Amino acid sequence: MKKLENKTIFLTGACGGLGSSLALELCNQGADVIISDKNPRSLNIMCDKIIEQGGREPIVYPMDLVGASPNDFIQLAETIENQLGELDVLIHTAAEFSGLTLFEHYEATRWLKEMQINLNSPIFLTQALIPLLKKSKGTIIFTLENLDTLEKAYWGNYGVSKAALSHFAKTLQQELENSDVKVKTITPPPMKTQLRSKAWPAENDSHLAMPEKVVKAYLDYLVG
Repeated sequence: MKKLENKTIFLTGACGGLGSSLALELCNQGADVIISDKNPRSLNIMCDKIIEQGGREPIVYPMDLVGASPNDFIQLAETIENQLGELDVLIHTAAEFSGLTLFEHYEATRWLKEMQINLNSPIFLTQALIPLLKKSKGTIIFTLENLDTLEKAYWGNYGVSKAALSHFAKTLQQELENSDVKVKTITPPPMKTQLRSKAWPAENDSHLAMPEKVVKAYLDYLVG
C-alpha cells in the first residue's frame, strides 16, 4: 500500500518549483491530489507528467488567486465535499515575487496583487476549507520563508506577507488545537527555483537545494 492512499490533498501553486515536485510525489504515494494554479495549460501539462511517471491521476482545479474572492473559496469547498466527500490535507505553496525593489518605487497595484496571492488568498482559502478538515481531523501546511532574510531592505510585500502568514499560522494553530486539525509550517532551505533567481539572478546556485529533495519535509508531516 502506498503511504498516502485514501488521502485527499489540495495543493496550491502546483506548477511552481516546489509545488510541482510536491504534486509528483504526492501522486506517486497514491493520494487523491487536487492540483491548483492559475494557468490551466500548465496544470494539464503537469497532470500528463504525473500520469507518465506512474502517479495517480490528479484532479485539476485552475484558480487565479489574484481575482479569487472568499465566495470562490467557499464554492471550492462545496465542490470538494460534493464530488469527493472529504479533504485530509491543505498545502500552501503558491507565492508571488517580482524581485527586490526599493519601497519608494513600489507600485501600489503590484503591492496589492502580491498581498492577495501571498496572504489574503491562503487565509480565506484556509477558512473555507476548515470545516472539511475538521471532519477528517486533517492537516494544514503553510510554506514560509526565513524571516531573518525577508525583514531586510528591498523585500517589500514578499517579506511583509510571509511574516504576516507566519503570525497567522501561529494564531490558527492555537485556535484549532482542540479540534484535531493540525497546523504545520515548513521553512524550506534556499532552493533552486525561478522565484529565488528573481532575488539573486547572478548567484552560483550549486549550493541550493533541489525542490524534489525538500519534499521529504512535507511527507514526514503527512506519513510520520
